[in-house]
Amino acid sequence: RLAMRSAQVEAARTFVYNTAWRDAQGQQVIKEVSMIKALCGTLVNEVMYDCLQFHGGMGFIRETAIERMARDARVQAIGGGATEVMLEEIAKRLI
Repeated sequence: RLAMRSAQVEAARTFVYNTAWRDAQGQQVIKEVSMIKALCGTLVNEVMYDCLQFHGGMGFIRETAIERMARDARVQAIGGGATEVMLEEIAKRLI
């Protein structure tokens, strides 16, 4: 699982860098930014869920780094626009 998550993170990172480069070139990237926000907001939670599984019960003990990171990761799918809102923005621009 860790290898697959690593590949997914690297693919998302490449998407972010490519979109940032296109934005710097003056291209319209609204759809891609919404895609990135939806993708990465979901991916961070999937990665953290797997990390919690790797840590076992220790992942749920308060005041541990993994517990704090897992709690903070949940906000990523909400902050900057809920994933559902981002998906609606993407759908509008698919045509």
